[in-house]
Amino acid sequence: MAFLSQALSIALLIIGFGFVIFWHELGHFLAAKWVGIKVEQFAVGMGHALISFRKGIGVKLGNTKNEYEKRITTYLDEKHKSELQLQEKIEYSDLQKSKAAEALGLGETEYRLSWIPIGGYVKMLGQDDMRPGADAEDPRAFNKKSIPKRMLVVSAGVIMNIILAAILFMVLFVMGFHAPAPVVGQVIANSPAQEAKLQPGDTILDFDGTVMHDWTKVSLNTALASDEHPIHIRVRHIDGTEGFVDVKPVKPEGASKAFLEMGVYPAYALHGIKPNDWPAEPENPDLESEGFRTIRPGDVITHINGVAVRPSDLFTPGDPGDYYKLIDAVQKSKGKPVELTIKRNDGKVETVSLQPHFQSPFGETPFNIAGIQPRMRVTMLSSTKSPVLGKMKPGDVIESIEVRNANPPASQPGDRAPDVSVTGFIKTVGEAGEKDQTLDFVVLRDGKHVDVKGIKASIKVGKDRNNNDRKGVGIAPGFEDQSPVIAAVIDKSPAANVTDKLFTGSLITAVDGKPVKTWFDVREALESAASHKLTLLPPNADKPIERTLTLSEADVKSIQQIRLALPPMMLGEEIIIRKTGNVATALGWGVQETRDLILQFYVTLQRMFGGSVSASNLMGPIGIVGAGTKFAFKGNDWLLWFLAMISANLAVVNFLPIPIVDGGLFLFLIIEKIQGKPLSRRAQEYAQIVGLALILSVFLMVTYNDIVRMFQ
Repeated sequence: MAFLSQALSIALLIIGFGFVIFWHELGHFLAAKWVGIKVEQFAVGMGHALISFRKGIGVKLGNTKNEYEKRITTYLDEKHKSELQLQEKIEYSDLQKSKAAEALGLGETEYRLSWIPIGGYVKMLGQDDMRPGADAEDPRAFNKKSIPKRMLVVSAGVIMNIILAAILFMVLFVMGFHAPAPVVGQVIANSPAQEAKLQPGDTILDFDGTVMHDWTKVSLNTALASDEHPIHIRVRHIDGTEGFVDVKPVKPEGASKAFLEMGVYPAYALHGIKPNDWPAEPENPDLESEGFRTIRPGDVITHINGVAVRPSDLFTPGDPGDYYKLIDAVQKSKGKPVELTIKRNDGKVETVSLQPHFQSPFGETPFNIAGIQPRMRVTMLSSTKSPVLGKMKPGDVIESIEVRNANPPASQPGDRAPDVSVTGFIKTVGEAGEKDQTLDFVVLRDGKHVDVKGIKASIKVGKDRNNNDRKGVGIAPGFEDQSPVIAAVIDKSPAANVTDKLFTGSLITAVDGKPVKTWFDVREALESAASHKLTLLPPNADKPIERTLTLSEADVKSIQQIRLALPPMMLGEEIIIRKTGNVATALGWGVQETRDLILQFYVTLQRMFGGSVSASNLMGPIGIVGAGTKFAFKGNDWLLWFLAMISANLAVVNFLPIPIVDGGLFLFLIIEKIQGKPLSRRAQEYAQIVGLALILSVFLMVTYNDIVRMFQ
């Protein structure tokens, strides 16, 4: 059943794409007919005709051109018998051919469906994109019409796409758009949102006066915000009061290709995802993190730590749901398990405990407490091709890494990497992958030391700062927070300034004489600006040692900003339905959405040329189809939203002042109007070549981006 639903969604996506293109070309066609231009072909798709229709000939496999021309030539030859006796062949004019077709009752336009289901075109007499300056003597030719009429014909496709987008949005809002609510779920540590004191449960009402109807608008407007000025955000707090916060989005450090971000995630509902979205069980359970399937379709969280919560995912303004209570409980847990009471789909009630962990901070600065980094914990194995599949398990703690040259003798010792923090692990494994070196690990599992030897970093895990491929072993990293062992010390941090230094591998046993057992205890003990006495047990030492750690108010603030998170669960989205029964209101919303999308596209181009948005984020045909498929699976409303967005964007792309697209042709007409004559044929041809080269270059670039994204 799910397969049939997905197949239907893909079919609707393909039909929808075709309709958007058809609608664009229909605009050119209707405008041409209206101003009296002879239209020779109206094609949906590219390449040779699969099937075609022409009045007087009917439906035919392939094209009707040959038969059309044969009938006309036969008719004209019959009329000009005497002239044919004097010469072998007569070249008939376009006007003669048009009159002959009219006399024979033949339609001037061939309607064709071409075999490549991408694009389409309208071929008018006297106009040829690939032969600029094309000319015809027929008074109904494109080149014989006035400049205003030609401008109307050239711009009609864009106008129709804008109209279509507005209509699709109108239909969407009448049927109801189920969109993620503009409610803050989680705030990331050290992020601009945390600095601005944006809180979980806050409903984002507007950005600089522009209403944020749903989270898609929040995400898009954040990504396209200015990197020079903060966004003035109006929010409604969970107590119903309203206020303003100023957030300046930034790119995460080291992420040159990323969009601007605030450092927030949307809110989720306290129930499971839809049954159709439930993923199949992996062949190896180590490919999923702990607690991932805690909440299943139909399950509802009714209590958090014994306190009743409301699980509904539909809300009215001022009622953002209770997801924020889950986030609040995690932050107040001090690292202790959070209890969830779950009403299962079959009616049974069950209580489960989930262990919070430290959340990765925003940007490139690694997680640390006063400059001290914990050891790395294996959250899950992230690839079926991982060389440690079956050798490492979720929950394993990396105790040591040894790097050997390629194919070393078994007895040859390697170089021990002292840093087993997350950043140290990534750096060591990445460098070993570049040099084709072998890695030996020792992991701590259930209190026992386990050897994992002879591992090669063979999994592509992204790019480094220099855009070079970075290799790994297919592990999703986390922080070992249950035992306060020092894995590494960050330079220029309070921990780096400790006299006699802190030895990596040392276990912190007490802070200011008070015993600590976990990193959560250490964090709590250091939440004051003072000199703290750390009691440490270095590796292989019999006696503890003491070191003094001095913290400033800024250091304490950094520690207080640390946030916790539960392992990922498959919770449903917190949804808001944007719907109206008033068609006029829906049309007004549709016009606004279309306008906003068009403006956002131009802002994207501006940000791209300004450097705040990377061209690598652009999508080509492969990416658009992939994204469209995902939207189609989300439901018919999202499919409609996606097609409306494509229609609006197609209007913008087609009207860019680039030769070979509608905007370039419009520009030629403006120049012709200003100087009183068209550009020379040679100038137009050169411009077309440049435009074609630019279009092809962009096509190759975005296709490359799509392929790279597929394998990341």
